[in-house]
This record gives sequence, C-alpha cells and structure tokens, in this order.
Amino acid sequence: MIKRILGGALAVVSMFISVTMLPVSAAKYELAAPSGYVSPFKDLQKDDWYYEFVSTLNSAGMIDGYGDGYFGANDPLTAGAALVMVLKAAGTGDIAPVDSHYASGYAKYAVEHGYLTKEQIGDLEEPMERVLVAHLAVKALGLELSTGKTPFVDIDDPYLTTLYEFGIVTGSEQDGELVFLPEQSITRAEISVIVWQVDRVHRFGKQIAFMGDYYDILQDVPVNSYSPQDFQKKDGRIYYEKDGKKAVAGIDVSVHQGSIDWQKVKDSGIEFAMLRVGYRGYGSEGKIMPDKYFKENIEGAYSVGMDVGIYFFSQSVTEAEARQEAAYVIEQLEPYRQYITYPVVYDWEHQNYDGSRTQKIPNVNMMTTMIHAFCQEIEDAGYQPMVYFYQNLAYNNLDLSQITEYPFWLAQYTDYPSFYYNFDMWQYTSSGKIPGISGAVDLNLYFTPEKIQVSPPKQEEQEVEEDVPYWVPVNNSQL
Repeated sequence: MIKRILGGALAVVSMFISVTMLPVSAAKYELAAPSGYVSPFKDLQKDDWYYEFVSTLNSAGMIDGYGDGYFGANDPLTAGAALVMVLKAAGTGDIAPVDSHYASGYAKYAVEHGYLTKEQIGDLEEPMERVLVAHLAVKALGLELSTGKTPFVDIDDPYLTTLYEFGIVTGSEQDGELVFLPEQSITRAEISVIVWQVDRVHRFGKQIAFMGDYYDILQDVPVNSYSPQDFQKKDGRIYYEKDGKKAVAGIDVSVHQGSIDWQKVKDSGIEFAMLRVGYRGYGSEGKIMPDKYFKENIEGAYSVGMDVGIYFFSQSVTEAEARQEAAYVIEQLEPYRQYITYPVVYDWEHQNYDGSRTQKIPNVNMMTTMIHAFCQEIEDAGYQPMVYFYQNLAYNNLDLSQITEYPFWLAQYTDYPSFYYNFDMWQYTSSGKIPGISGAVDLNLYFTPEKIQVSPPKQEEQEVEEDVPYWVPVNNSQL
C-alpha cells in the first residue's frame, strides 16, 4: 500500500512546503516540532524558510546552535558540525568526545567506519566541502552507489547522484540547468534540509518524492524506463527516440475541439487519435451522456487511415456504475469494431467543486474495484483496456500494484515524464496546436504501439448436463 510522509521539498538552497490530498496511508513523520516546543535560538524566526527544519531537528536532538543562544543560519558549516548532524540523522545516536572538541568522537567514528579520512575531515572548526558532506551521508546511510547519469551540469559524482535519486538533495537551477555548486560552502540553514532528508531515508529507505511529500515504492510495479535525454522538444511538440525506435505521435479529442479536418491532422504527423465516446455527468444525478462529436470524429479519423483508440470520462463511484459505463462504451462501439486499433480507456478524474459526485474520492479498494470492473467488461468485449491517470491520483488514490495487467496512460505536462512508474502512453500537454484543429488539443506519445486485433466478444460458458458421467468407477470383480 502507498504510504506518504508529509514534509518539505528536497531543495538544498530553495524549498517549498505543500500539503495535498489525504494519502492512502501516512507515516507518522512530519516536518513539525512537537506541540509546546520553544526555540532556544535568538536568531530563528517563524517566517524563516528553514524554521521548520531547524526546529524539528533541534527538538529531536539532531541539530544544535552555539553556546550563546544563536543558531547562525548563514554561517558556513564546519566539519565538526557536519559530522555531528549527518551521523546523528543516520542513526548513530550520541557519541562522546575523545578530546576537547565536541565533535571529536564523531570524527573518530567516521574514520574508523571508512566514511572519511582524517585528511578529508581536516580541522573540525573549518568548513567542510559540499561534496564530502555528500560522501559522508551516502556512506553513513549504507546506500548503494548509483550508476545513473548525473543530474548536475557542474559535477559528475556518483555520491551526489545517489543522494539526488533518494531525494536528499536536488541542487539549484541556473539558466534552466541543474547545478550543485560544489565550490560553495554549505550554510547551517542549508544543512538542516539535508539532515532532515537523511533522517527520513534512515527511517523509511528510498521513497518517491512528489509535491513535497514522500511515498513508499510499490515493489511489484515496473519502474519508468524512459531517459530524459531521449526526449526532444521542437515547435511545441515532444519527440522520443531510443535505439532507432520512435514513439508514435497522437492526440485525444472530444466535443471541445469541434469539427476537425482529419486530413490536415494526419498530414501534420499525427498518427493516432484517442476519441471520447461519452462521459458521466459531474452532478449528483451522474447521467451517462454521449460525446456529440464521437460519430463525426471516429468516421473522420478512420477515413484518412489513422489509428483509433477510445476513452470514456468516468465519474463512477461504485462497481455497478463502472460496469454500466463499460456497457455503454461497448454498445456505442459495436458499429465501429473494425475501426478500433488502439486501447479503450477508463478515464476517471477527480472533480473538486460543490456538488461534484467525485469531490470525495472513493477509497483505494473501490478505485481498484471500479478499474477492474470497467476493464474486464471491455476486455470480454474483445477490446484492449487501458487506465488513464495523472500523478496526484496515482500516488494518493490508486494502488498500481493491483492493476498492472492493464497498460497505463499518464498525464504529466512537462518536457519529459518524471513519474516513477512505467507507462505506455503519455499525454504531455493540453495546449497543443495542430493543423486542422481550431484551438488547443491534448498531445500524446505512444511508446509501445501494437495495433490491436479486436476479437469477438467472449461467450459465456454453458454448462452441459450429461446422462452419464464422463468417468464411471469400475468394480474390480468384473475385470
């Protein structure tokens, strides 16, 4: 099951805090000092961006200030302070000094465990290099070094890549590129973010970071296999090619696009269209309604030789309603069976306004049940089912491990898809411009296109009564 931890963003320099919809299940680990906590630091104010990090860690005994009652947020991080903060967060607990310096015991511990050498640590009162802080954190947590490509343009270090993949550091953006700034010292305020993240990873291991929250990884769901460098953006469209294989370009349309010149659409390089066949109304009555342009769209797309898939915009809240929607889709598609070469999609979306029947999202079990109900009906009718979702819904309200038998269609409006799990189709914008369509249109890429041979509907098995059982016991005396 998915588990979310409320918290701050992962940035080293800048950060934000976001609380979204209630998670499937939340771990009791929050970026908040306990009730009644009073900061001992004269220079720590509640409107400081690092206040929650410092106060939370100070209340847990992982961060302290100077003896004069100051925290010194903008002071460079010394080697001694780095050792104490990072090692405590990684689970060492308190380590007594071995000489007059408060951090000497931590320095000895780090050297004995092979985290850093005496030469790397140097003077405990001098700043520690940013890269060495990363090495210390990775080794103290016992993380396996990443073999992936560095996300930073100014340094290629597997320890930093590892911390990035675990959500402990994210770096900063300069001129549209991600940088780590290895030549700069880390401030005491900045280390509070890293220490909080180290503590989180120590407690929960690798998780998925999304919108300032953290989610346990579902072990049985394939992971996103698409590399950012294989995506190219040109003239408002995104292209994907790897090992000579290209993703197929497509659109999804409904009544909102009006009449479409399908020949112009095809001539622009669009190879497939996902067409809305109908929808369930948002209000409490929840009536199933046809898409008024479905007939025109499916005949138009088919007439110019485009591949065609179908989607139904669902507002179901029960299994029976999901089956009712599937039955409607199957009925509408019957005259066009030979037209359908791409999946038939269950597109359930949350509508958050007064009176919306999906303002309260069904629980995870019901969401799973509805997906199976719709998709099984579609499959029994001879079509290939597919499930559409966006990241927030997937992380918070779906258990993807229970629906892996169906291909996924992801909506994420970015230059490349960062969603953690794998998917087959990607809707990357809702504001595309395509010849033949007036106004905006959703643009998609299909990574694993296989033309679907629609099969006849599955026939229910009939029980046949026989007068004599097919196997009759024999009396040995008769042999």
